[in-house]
Amino acid sequence: MSQRPITIAKIEKGIVIDHIPAGKAFLISQVVGLNALARQTGDIIAIGVNFESPSMKKKDIIKVENLSLTRDMLNVVALIAPAATVSRIENGEVTEKHRVKVPDTVGDIVVCPDRFCITNHEEVPGKFTVVAQDPLTLRCHYCETEFYGRLIKYKEKKDV
Repeated sequence: MSQRPITIAKIEKGIVIDHIPAGKAFLISQVVGLNALARQTGDIIAIGVNFESPSMKKKDIIKVENLSLTRDMLNVVALIAPAATVSRIENGEVTEKHRVKVPDTVGDIVVCPDRFCITNHEEVPGKFTVVAQDPLTLRCHYCETEFYGRLIKYKEKKDV
């Protein structure tokens, strides 16, 4: 297979999330709420899917104009793409670059899979401990249910 030169337009200011496992960029976008942010601000969001990568074979990439990531946003990226890198762009140049870190605890960005858990019946924000990173395993603070893999469901930011 020949390599196809594909590029996503350079941004002057914002962030680039790189080294996302193939097929995960849209999930990150949904959970972080990038669509709503773009509509509110009018800024450009570019999502590239299935780029060839020497280290990952295939990867996704997200570029967002004029955005800084909050701690919750970084946690989402780290949980979905633990090997991702985040670069801050100023005047078209990378000013800061770091690999995300899976947090020890996770706030109200995940849904507890235990249907009897209080978080699924009352206005109680979710709270989870990261028990293991590979595979990512979480434990609910309230019902102590441990879960991983397909049982991890992320709360999507609703478009406004």
